[in-house]
Amino acid sequence: MATPPSATPAPPTRSGPGCLLTLGLLPVVVIGGLVIGTVLNREDDPNAEVSVTLEEGTLDGREWRVAAERDVEGSTCAFLYTGDEQLTGACTLTPQAASFGQQTVVFGRAGAGRSVRVALDTGAVVSIATVVAEGLDGRFYVEVLDGVVEATGFAP
Repeated sequence: MATPPSATPAPPTRSGPGCLLTLGLLPVVVIGGLVIGTVLNREDDPNAEVSVTLEEGTLDGREWRVAAERDVEGSTCAFLYTGDEQLTGACTLTPQAASFGQQTVVFGRAGAGRSVRVALDTGAVVSIATVVAEGLDGRFYVEVLDGVVEATGFAP
């Protein structure tokens, strides 16, 4: 014969270490998610492009500007633009020049000095003050000269 049901309930069975393990791993998962989220939200390129206008104006009816820039490869450069078109420039310490009518913009990157001496194809040497561009390493220079000239290099 079967035994009649007991009036006292049976003691609950243990759930095992699963609950304790879940409660212990929850903070680890939350902190891990925050760390991964922070890493993924970082700026993609620490060498992001930077552009600072050094000087601008209008010569012979054309608007121009010289910008100091850091390109996507991390190089620091100086470029001359008319509108959105880049006419000339370099990432080296080589003087650059572009003529507009009877005037020439001489510009470029400079060494550490407060001025540079640029030799022109006419034999003349011009001294040009250098400036810093916020967010970029190095110094830069820009000067508008009368006449159509070429910069041939730095003079001693």
